[in-house]
Amino acid sequence: MKQKFVVSYEIDYIHRVSVGIEAENRLQALHTADQAFNAGLLWDDTEEMPLLSDDFHESDLQCMIWECEQVAEFPQADSSVIQLKQEQAAMRVCRGLIEVYQQAETSGESIDLDDLDVIVRWAAFALGRTPEVKTAVVA
Repeated sequence: MKQKFVVSYEIDYIHRVSVGIEAENRLQALHTADQAFNAGLLWDDTEEMPLLSDDFHESDLQCMIWECEQVAEFPQADSSVIQLKQEQAAMRVCRGLIEVYQQAETSGESIDLDDLDVIVRWAAFALGRTPEVKTAVVA
C-alpha cells in the first residue's frame, strides 16, 4: 500500500532588488534607498524611484537540502501556491479576453456573455474572491 509523503528541498537564493535614484552622490543614493526600504516604499515603482529589477538568483555556494515527512493526508497549499495559481488565472483571463474579442471582431458579432462566463470565474479566482476554478479551462 502506498503511503503519502511531503518531500521538500531548500536552496540558498539571493534576492536582488534594483531601483533608480537620482542623488548628489553615492552615499546620498544609498541613504535614500535604505530609507525607502525601511519605510516599505522600495517596491512602489514611482517616477522618482523606478523599480528596475526584483529577482531571485541561486547562490553560488548553494547546498540542496532535502526533507521527507510521512503524512496521513497532504496539507492544504500554502499562500505561495495560491498566489502562483492566482497569477496563472490572471494570465488565463487576459488570454481569454483577447480570444473572445478577436472572435467577435472576426465574426462581426457582439461578444456573447456565455463566452465571458468562464473568464469572469477565472478573474474572480485571480482576485481571491472565489475558490479555484476547476471546470472549463481558458487557454
